[in-house]
Amino acid sequence: VCSSDLAAYSPSADTGESIILDALAARPIVGGLELPQVDHVVAHPSWRAEWSHVITCIPGTMGRIANDATFGLASPDEAGRNAALAFAAQARDDIAALREQGHHVQAIEFHSGPSNTADAEAMAASMATISGWDWGSEMVFLVEHGDATTPDHHGEKAFLTFEEELSLVEASANPRWKIGINWGRSALEGRGKDLPLSHIRRAAEAGVLGAVFFSSASGEHSDFGTWLDRHLPPAGLPFSPPGTLLGAEEITAALEAAGDDVIVGLKFGLRPDDLPVEERATQLGAIVDLFAELL
Repeated sequence: VCSSDLAAYSPSADTGESIILDALAARPIVGGLELPQVDHVVAHPSWRAEWSHVITCIPGTMGRIANDATFGLASPDEAGRNAALAFAAQARDDIAALREQGHHVQAIEFHSGPSNTADAEAMAASMATISGWDWGSEMVFLVEHGDATTPDHHGEKAFLTFEEELSLVEASANPRWKIGINWGRSALEGRGKDLPLSHIRRAAEAGVLGAVFFSSASGEHSDFGTWLDRHLPPAGLPFSPPGTLLGAEEITAALEAAGDDVIVGLKFGLRPDDLPVEERATQLGAIVDLFAELL
């Protein structure tokens, strides 16, 4: 599954997506896209019929939290939690519409917001509600971990801790619930390379690892900022940013720890923001090729 920070995916406002999607489709390793749920997910003409997609609720979740600090599936505020459930229901309806159009969606990523005030009991209640809806027979629910606040620094997402999310998934009566790990966000939380592998191993050993999405982070200054969740490209490429933590060794270790039968995704941003679409497609293709050599 591939994702990028272009991500408009709207046939009525194509600003170069087709070029990127065609470049990705030319690589057999790509089996689908991570699609951002902001308001509605709309199919793009360049999607391949054989692709199987993952919906991520993080863009819409963070946008709503920016306007309402109580918004989130783990909100202790009833109105904020109900608003997040309504957002999740919209995602369910969009997935049903995509399936009717012949597009396959294999999983959806949920998040334990809001920032700073997330409550594990509220998240458990939301998970139970979501489990009761009709999603079709094959849907996987991923609780994607976002960087949590630590004794050393305030988290950018500042959702529930990994330990809380792992316990919630393990305790769920619905086996569809799994943990999703974004390598870069765990690196951001741990300020280094060690925590992503620890998170992957712990979820895998518990039998609840559903997905690993690769992105990177860095404590060195660049166009991506310093210690920010900007999905930095991996090391070893001409356009790799300074200090990017994810390299071939880290990718290999994470894949070995994850084991088989998990979704593997690539989620990388590119800079500068005005990078021409043809160059963007070339750089994303180079990242995919790097992973193809390691898988």
